[in-house]
Order: sequence, then C-alpha cells, then structure tokens
Amino acid sequence: MKKLLYASALTGALLLGACNDTTNNLSPQEIIDQAVQETPAISTYHGQYVMDIGDDQPMTVNEWVKDGKRRLEMQGGDGEHMIIVNDGEMMRMLDVKSNTVQEYSLNAEDKELIAGQSPKQQAMIMLNMVEDTHEITVAGEEQVAGRDTYHIVAKATEEGLIGDVEIWVDKENWMILKSISMNGDTELVTEYTTFDPSPKVDETRFILDIPEGAVIEEIDTDAAFEQVEIDVVKEKLGTFLVFAENDLTLEGIQDYGSADRVEYAFNYSKDGENWLTLSMFPSANATETEEEISLGEEKVTVRNIEGEQLEMGDFRYIQWTEGDVTYNVIIEHPDVTFEEAYALIEKMETVK
Repeated sequence: MKKLLYASALTGALLLGACNDTTNNLSPQEIIDQAVQETPAISTYHGQYVMDIGDDQPMTVNEWVKDGKRRLEMQGGDGEHMIIVNDGEMMRMLDVKSNTVQEYSLNAEDKELIAGQSPKQQAMIMLNMVEDTHEITVAGEEQVAGRDTYHIVAKATEEGLIGDVEIWVDKENWMILKSISMNGDTELVTEYTTFDPSPKVDETRFILDIPEGAVIEEIDTDAAFEQVEIDVVKEKLGTFLVFAENDLTLEGIQDYGSADRVEYAFNYSKDGENWLTLSMFPSANATETEEEISLGEEKVTVRNIEGEQLEMGDFRYIQWTEGDVTYNVIIEHPDVTFEEAYALIEKMETVK
C-alpha cells in the first residue's frame, strides 16, 4: 500500500492552482483563469522533497526537470532506492536494491502528453475533477522552501476518490511546493525542502548509468491486446451476459488476461462511435487488493443486484457481480449518461 501511495504521488504531483489575496470569493474556474493569465510557465527546475505517510519511513526525492525531460532519485526505508529517467525518447526505471531496470520507448502520444503537463495544465484537469465535490478557500500566505506561497484548502463536501487536500502554491510560477492529502485513513504529506526555478541542468542528468549485471526488461507499451472470438470466452467463462445486438454494435473482443487471470473486454460502438466497453472476469478472480482498495464508489442496484458506480472526471464505470462473473461497464462516449447505460444493461442477453 505504501508503494502504491508513493507511486500515485510521483505520477500526479499537482492538484490545484494559484490565486492572489482577492481569490477567496472566486469560483474554482475563476481561480484557474486568473492564474493562467498572471503566472509564467516553468519548464526547468530542480528541487528536493520528502513524502511521508506517517510510517516513520519517509521517502526523499531529488528531482531535475528540463524541457520535458525528468530525473527522479528516490530513497526511503528498508533500503529502497530508485532512479527514474525520462530523456525525451525513453523512460528508464532502475531499482538499485534489486539491480533491475525497466525501460520503454515513448511514442508520439506519450511525448505530447509529457510536453503538455505544465503545472497550469495539470491543475486545470485536476481542478475540474474536484470543483463539484470540494469547497475551495484561500487560507493565507506562507513560506515553503524559502519561497512565497499561497495556502489553498480544498475541503471535500462528499465522499469520493479525492479527500481533503491542502496545497501551498508558489506565487511566481504555480508550482505546488507542499501538499497534504487524505487517502482513506492515510495522510500523505509532500513538501519541498529546496526548490530552484532557474537552475543550470546539464543534459547528462538525463542519462541513466546502468550498473554492471543489471537485469533489463523492455516493456512494449504499444503492444495490443489479443483479439479473440466469442467461443474462446465461452470456453473460459461458460455463461455470461452481453449487450443486445439491436442496441449496440460489437466491434471486437480483447483478451485482457494474464497467466494467472482471466478477463475479456467487449468493445461496443453506436453510429460508428465508441460507446461502451464491457469487461468481465470470473468473480473468484477478484483479488484481496481489488476488494480492499476503495476509490469512493457509490453503491447502486444493477439488475436487482448490489453494485457500484464511479464518476471521476471523464472516467465513469459501473460494476456488479452476477452469477460467477463480475462485470465492468466503462462509459466511453461523453454524451452517454448513467441512465442510458443502465437501460442498456437491463436489456443484456445471456450467452451460453
């Protein structure tokens, strides 16, 4: 669980945006608009921060960023030591303790995403996710890592994936230099101890020195899931449900499984557009981790059975278990409502 929290924090460092002392009465969107106009973009910086989940084993992270390239050096308890380098073409992750390296090439979509992830843009995305579920206020001005910041508090008004959040935002460049967030009963505190928004960063920082004898694993991020026929699904799952043929068009079935897990995804379209994805797996395959981790799902009734639904920004899904199969319906098209999805679910047909 600890590694999951740290990984989440590293891959999504920013949550909200900046403001000035007149923002207390502004809406979240007005805060965003004002910050976009008044704060410059930042593409190069160096800093060191500490992540702590209260287990007496904080993680220290040294970070260098330059024009979309990034290097993270992480050290924590139990000898944990990882180095992650993105040189703009390749992402490499070295686990120093086990002497293993994972690496994968960045495709055009990856590069565009990384290049576009400025603090401002990330804040816009995340603020849209919490504007309907949090009350956002400005608590004051404080110093963090020797920098002037605005202290912003986002108080959750309903249960969900994102709990209460506090952030301290650099007044000049909109970087979040400190954050406190709740994940269930766990409090994650991230705080920069040093931060330089205009360092001289040598290009050699983005070269990973691979130790002698390291085991290298190449990850193919473009690998497509295998397409299968419905008879294959019948063999593995027996009886299961699918959407009625007169409602949606089945574009294909993908094998999402692995050596120790069976899962299939049925991709449906309507009028030539992606509509819904129906994934299914044996209910006996539900792992302890899947049952334990909550994303703030809402309890619902699906086909007269207790289920769950989640809405997190543009991501929406419905899950329930019927018979020996667990179903997930992911709403792909932005115009499809939960009500429309439930209507289609009620009309599902049995395949034997």
